[in-house]
Amino acid sequence: MHPELETFLENAFESIQPTSDDIGRVVVEPDYDLSPIEHDARHLASELVQCLRAQNPEPADLASHEGFEADIPGAYRLLLKYIRRITLHRDRAEGPWVEVAPPGNWI
Repeated sequence: MHPELETFLENAFESIQPTSDDIGRVVVEPDYDLSPIEHDARHLASELVQCLRAQNPEPADLASHEGFEADIPGAYRLLLKYIRRITLHRDRAEGPWVEVAPPGNWI
């Protein structure tokens, strides 16, 4: 695990505003096997926003404990590079709208 990956992703995603009133929080699970490349951050955030806008989760899926696992299409090469899973939840949490799940975290 690269020690700066979590901070890199938190910084890349911290300014992302909600794309839907139905989604209370977004949890991303990083691919901890790689090292961040700083110039990827801006485009990575843009890809995440585009990907989130394309999602159509059912309200029941969002409200479930497991949440809704978002599909990451192949067009989002940076998301696929850095992120293993994106889970959307109805409930809100304190802190940024996009959370980076630490290793072993139950999302």
